Amino acid sequence: MKHAPLKYIWCLLLALAFLPGAAMAQEGEVGINADHLTSDSQGRYALFSGNVRITRDGAVLKADTVQLHYEDGKKKGDTTKGLSLIEAEGNVTMDFEEKHATADKALYDLRKEEVTLTGGPPKVVSGESTLTGKTIVINRLTGAIKVDSGKSTRVKVRLVPGEKGFSFTPEKKDK
Repeated sequence: MKHAPLKYIWCLLLALAFLPGAAMAQEGEVGINADHLTSDSQGRYALFSGNVRITRDGAVLKADTVQLHYEDGKKKGDTTKGLSLIEAEGNVTMDFEEKHATADKALYDLRKEEVTLTGGPPKVVSGESTLTGKTIVINRLTGAIKVDSGKSTRVKVRLVPGEKGFSFTPEKKDK
């Protein structure tokens, strides 16, 4: 297995955009702590494993493993470059914008700007308000939320009056 040059890994990490605010310009330092890192430039991925903790602009992602998939734009007609998909698995927690999410697995598709939470079942908490279901999909561009129940469970929402609720649309920064 070939290892990507350290400079390339740093570029990948700086491109990390799964944490809230991804639709906005890339700002802020990214910090990644893990027990292990394996990268493969041929397979176009970097795998962090063992007590993974990723921080950016006050947001925190924790998981047993986090795999970053990236495109290099080398395929004929491919204009995509950079990070394309982030997979977090095992004891996934995300803390962002006064929200706390838990799941067994989180997938972040950077092209669609969608986070998909599954397993556990997934749960998002905002203050005392909660949202659970079999699958929770959050679109970071539009703020749209889709919750599926599956066959053996139901969508459960608990809204507490006077709280912000579940708006996931990034706030626009004044220029």
